Amino acid sequence: MPNGVKCGVEECIFNDKDRNCTADAIEVLSNGNEIVGTTKGTRCATFEFERHDNRYGATVR
Repeated sequence: MPNGVKCGVEECIFNDKDRNCTADAIEVLSNGNEIVGTTKGTRCATFEFERHDNRYGATVR
């Protein structure tokens, strides 16, 4: 895992004593409401919105 990936989930086995994530990879999911233009739409505090085509073929800005 690159330096700087912090984790506030104390119960995770990959979270070391300094809150660094030691996992080989991480997975970030949508919040399930299909609104991902803000951090509230994801379960990732580092999320930044990027222009993309959604699953319906529309460009989201």
